[in-house]
Amino acid sequence: MIKLPIKKDELITLVPHKGKMFLIERITACDIDAWTVCSETSVHDTCLFYDKSIEGIPNYVCFELIAQTISALTGIIIREKNLPVNMGFILSVSALKFSLPVVKTGQTIAIKAQRTGEVDNVYAFEASVAVDGNSIGSGKLTVLEVRG
Repeated sequence: MIKLPIKKDELITLVPHKGKMFLIERITACDIDAWTVCSETSVHDTCLFYDKSIEGIPNYVCFELIAQTISALTGIIIREKNLPVNMGFILSVSALKFSLPVVKTGQTIAIKAQRTGEVDNVYAFEASVAVDGNSIGSGKLTVLEVRG
């Protein structure tokens, strides 16, 4: 049974990102059988990608939040099912669109991702992005798991 929310201190043990490159703050929902996950991150001036001139982060940082959310889902599944840890790489990104150019300090970004397909060790995911409850974008990622 997964106890939610999963906060940053625990999350950092589940993903390869470390230090300032680790961006997501918490997992708010997760279904390992359905391969779905939701994360939340609040924008602070301590974020690696924070830009003082725009008082926030550029929308493209949402792509990295999507990738880390998917990575967190994989880490949770590995832990829960006691599977071997393998590296993963993003093969492609498609249909990535954001309607908001900047996410301002204090706003909360919510990511929802779901695996939509798999062929051998290649997985397709669809993700949506909301800021303070309002949808601002979506995209598709294809990920390769390197088994070794």
